[in-house]
Amino acid sequence: MQNLLNAIHNQNHTLLCVGPLSTNIIDVAINFSNTHKSPIVLVASRRQIEAKEFGSGYVNNWSTEELVEYVKAKDAQHIFFERDHGGPWQSNYEIKKNSNVQESMAIAKRSYEVDIDAGMDIIHIDPTIPVAGEQLTYEVVLSRLFELYGHVAEYAKAKGKEILIEVGTEEQSGSYTDLKQMEDFIESISAFTQKNSFAKPLFIVIQTGAKVIESRNIGMFERGTNHDKMHLIKNIMDSSALAKKHGIYIKEHNADYLSFENLALRPVIGIKASNVAPEFGYLESKALFSLLNMYGTRYDVDKFVDVVHSSKKWEKWVMPESNLKKTEKVLLAAHYCYSDPEIIKIKENLEYKLRSKNVDMNEYLKKSITASLYKYGSAFGLVK
Repeated sequence: MQNLLNAIHNQNHTLLCVGPLSTNIIDVAINFSNTHKSPIVLVASRRQIEAKEFGSGYVNNWSTEELVEYVKAKDAQHIFFERDHGGPWQSNYEIKKNSNVQESMAIAKRSYEVDIDAGMDIIHIDPTIPVAGEQLTYEVVLSRLFELYGHVAEYAKAKGKEILIEVGTEEQSGSYTDLKQMEDFIESISAFTQKNSFAKPLFIVIQTGAKVIESRNIGMFERGTNHDKMHLIKNIMDSSALAKKHGIYIKEHNADYLSFENLALRPVIGIKASNVAPEFGYLESKALFSLLNMYGTRYDVDKFVDVVHSSKKWEKWVMPESNLKKTEKVLLAAHYCYSDPEIIKIKENLEYKLRSKNVDMNEYLKKSITASLYKYGSAFGLVK
């Protein structure tokens, strides 16, 4: 944990938080962190990795415990774990059950307990998804945040575990942070933690002009004018100063597909941690689909496209008016389907055929991810 904190406190670093969307992505992150002795956080949503009692996640059908066990078996001393977007209605388990608020909060708390027991280091508390279609208010969000925060802090203390906490109540808009709202939120959190003798959160998620759609970042930081970008940078630096005044660091989500130039500004302007996930999944799927087209059967190619496209997992990444081709939609969503029995069989067929040509399929796929991960590592000051 001290290794992680040292990296965060280093003013020349931005912590890279990688979505563990596949075994290959996890292995690339482990190799990078071992090579450069630089901390990397594997930041898993409840849909990706979840407690076994709640159905596990779509990544390898792994439970929280299985993810941690896999990484620790690799002697990955510089890999840390974070629960991303923990909270009520954040997993398919509650949605399928149509759980009410009381049930969903109880499930969220139990999921956090499994996270802590398994060895997660950072917990993101995010109660911003409406339960069963309710109308959420800011006051209700705060109330649930405090209830979950207290449960996490008290459970960790009872278990003798050191847990760091991330808060943040907004999805990325691609624009600015409202400094007045941010200040009110931080002051509410600070009053709550002080009253209950809890540690303050390590991170607060803010708007940094980043927003992912399809295979690009359409946020203001990447797409805005120079004038807009300068105002955005000032807003981020002001946000960083405001958070720092309260002993908290700022963090961003959706840093995927940003240019190296814009990524390299992250440590300079005070962004202490950045989440990256869909870019790595897209690159691996693009490489896999390329291999499949070159060496797979026509049947397997068509079946791959049909299974992924029919999953409709691509819908959240595509503009409503988009004229994106079917195969491009498939590449955006293929990683969601890697645990589908039909996709597993297609990959096994391809791996067998490539082995006869002395080609290691997974090593090839890892190379497709590595260059991108090194882009972030270098820009964030993590490459030694």
